[in-house]
Amino acid sequence: MRHITPSSGGRTSSARLSMLGLGSLLLMAAVACSPGPTTPPAEAVAAADPRSDGAENVRLVGYNDLQGRQSLEVKTKSNAANGNWAYVGHSPNDRSNPQASDDGQVRDEPILNPITGKMEWNGTSILDISDPSGPKLVWHIPNEERGVNSRAVSVVYDYGFNASPAGRDYLIRSFDTGKDFRFQIFDITTRDTDPSKISLVSEITGTPANSCGPGCGGKFIIRAHKGYWSQESGLFYSSSGEPGFRQVVLHIWDLKDPKNPKFVGRAFLPGQKNGAPGFQGEYAHHPIVDEKNNRLYIAFRGAGQVGSWDISDLSQPKLVWVVDTTPPGRGPHTVSPIVYDQVPNFKGEALPRTYAFVTDEAAGAADMKPCASGVRSKAYMFDITHESSPFPVSTWQVPVGNFCDKGGRFGPHQHAETRNSDLNRFEDKIAWIAYFNAGVRVLDLSDPYNLKELGYYIPKTNTNSYGIAKDQPAAIQINDVEIDHRDLAYATDRVGTGLFVLEYTGRKATPSN
Repeated sequence: MRHITPSSGGRTSSARLSMLGLGSLLLMAAVACSPGPTTPPAEAVAAADPRSDGAENVRLVGYNDLQGRQSLEVKTKSNAANGNWAYVGHSPNDRSNPQASDDGQVRDEPILNPITGKMEWNGTSILDISDPSGPKLVWHIPNEERGVNSRAVSVVYDYGFNASPAGRDYLIRSFDTGKDFRFQIFDITTRDTDPSKISLVSEITGTPANSCGPGCGGKFIIRAHKGYWSQESGLFYSSSGEPGFRQVVLHIWDLKDPKNPKFVGRAFLPGQKNGAPGFQGEYAHHPIVDEKNNRLYIAFRGAGQVGSWDISDLSQPKLVWVVDTTPPGRGPHTVSPIVYDQVPNFKGEALPRTYAFVTDEAAGAADMKPCASGVRSKAYMFDITHESSPFPVSTWQVPVGNFCDKGGRFGPHQHAETRNSDLNRFEDKIAWIAYFNAGVRVLDLSDPYNLKELGYYIPKTNTNSYGIAKDQPAAIQINDVEIDHRDLAYATDRVGTGLFVLEYTGRKATPSN
């Protein structure tokens, strides 16, 4: 694991952790992997819940089969004026030829939508969650062609700024075929009265040509992956690839007028630019944005970097710090800043402290049955109080148990980085983690040096489920988790099993647990 600090000239230097530090991390990982709470018995909970394959301190509140559609990102957004809603992004239906990855061309088949009576390509689902025990799918916005991955979704309500007319509600989603890349903006104001009138407003297809030098910038050429639309600023932050860069970087857009998106700026690692030294295959997975503190956080897949940018100047975000977790890590996916007013054994001027909670993404053959890799994907905690010198303090992972024999991916995919579509600041020091075939895990973060499991929920597969790859048995593949305004969690499954609404029923997160 390396810590890289940007110098004033924009170049980076690296230093290896000492063997003593690595040994400490391994010791912390061993401690953190000890079993969590043991009551009530998981078997008893599973017997009372026919959809459960094991649970502890987490109960199933509601469920929707999402018409058997393969599901990725889920976002909730509720308020008194607009009601209670969940939005789910879908990947192509590859049941007839399962692919372990969703990033390229796949065989795709439409699925019947009983609401319209039509066969529809997977797109974006909209659910009324006013009654969380019975989330109701009210509309599906299909893609109009085969093989489109619309994995990502973000929404804003009662939109003002320069929008005309004002007061409308909008949804933005990814559109990625492996050859064609864009983000689509829809007006969803009528979702509760006449969802058939939901309409496409505009698309983002690339950055201005030559906006980062000759031949740099232009129509997207690699991925339109994920993004975050800020209700407060009217800015959209996206992970997308453009000419001039070897892989996906982070783009910032002005969407104050949703009909006319405007490019603002970009954030990237120096080695990503064509011809620059130090490239390791890294790509920006997606943004975590703390606009209040002018910070943008990005985890980089394909390598192991996690970093933060100062976005005081949106046109030129400035790299503040970056840490490389590989080796021995497996590649980070999600990074969230968390402020602690209390930390065990820290007093006085040592407080408050800021930490970064990071989860890897389990992916590829190394993280599927039989788990050939000697290193498991995991979660990390870094102390980033002094941004010039971030350092790791703990790791956590689900004990291997029989998950490597179960089939499908085993390991985390992401943690709930937003709450009701706003930045999750983890005031309760509880993390919900989507952990593929190990279901949803609930983690106590109250002591950043000693992460502990509080509970879990593992759904059963059903007739819609299938193996994520040709040689894999059908196994639950919990892909994404989000928290709503009632502290309920919403978890989606990558292989079409459905949407699960969950409630944590255990004790509060405290260092004494």
